[in-house]
Amino acid sequence: MRLRTTAAVLVGALALVLPTAGPSLADDHGDRALGTLNYRFINDDDVEESGQIRPADNRTCYVLTRTSRDRPAVAVQNNTRSRAHLFDNRSCSGEEVATLTPDRQVNRVRVVSVYFTPVNEDDEGRGDNDGRGDWNNGGDQGRGDWNNGGDQGREDEAREDQGRGDQGRDDQAREDQGRGDQGRDDQAREDEAREDQGRGDQGRDDQAREDEAREDQGRGDQARDDQARDDQARDDQARDDQEEEEGLLEKVFRAIG
Repeated sequence: MRLRTTAAVLVGALALVLPTAGPSLADDHGDRALGTLNYRFINDDDVEESGQIRPADNRTCYVLTRTSRDRPAVAVQNNTRSRAHLFDNRSCSGEEVATLTPDRQVNRVRVVSVYFTPVNEDDEGRGDNDGRGDWNNGGDQGRGDWNNGGDQGREDEAREDQGRGDQGRDDQAREDQGRGDQGRDDQAREDEAREDQGRGDQGRDDQAREDEAREDQGRGDQARDDQARDDQARDDQARDDQEEEEGLLEKVFRAIG
């Protein structure tokens, strides 16, 4: 009898100590439960499915059943009487994804674990139904209709995807426009360079033709000068021959007479 009593005490002590040591499984704890944390996740068949945990203690990290980093919860509703701190890993570490007071919900998130802390009596958002709010009727702003939460999340995600698509198309259009403008600028610079090159080549050709024309003109002038000198020399030679011939004839006439 004493052995069974001692074992029961040890089991009870372990039940109190182990949840605070790290991530815990949140099974049904009956009256000890803080309430219910409901969530939606994408299962291995890529189908959205509902899940829930019933945490027993505050200041304890609980892993959301059947979730992982690759298959996180995408929407969470806090129907406990505690504040729920949501994380995207199994150890409730790092930066919080979101913090939900009782009866609040959040969509379009990636949640794997949750850490619960007490809510003081005067804290805004404390549930009047012992934190066990109607899952099918989340309430007003910040809670919404949970039945439509998945659809709303998908619609919001679709709008976000549409926005990203439109933004991507706008960015692509601007990038294409930039490339087009750049291409036109490059083409204009190339055309201008070719025109400058053409003008330079034309200028060099014109200069070459002018130089050649001047050389031809010079050669023509030189030839004319040479021809003139040759003609003058022939004329001079002819006069000399004429004078010499006349001198010889005069000497002959004198000799005869």
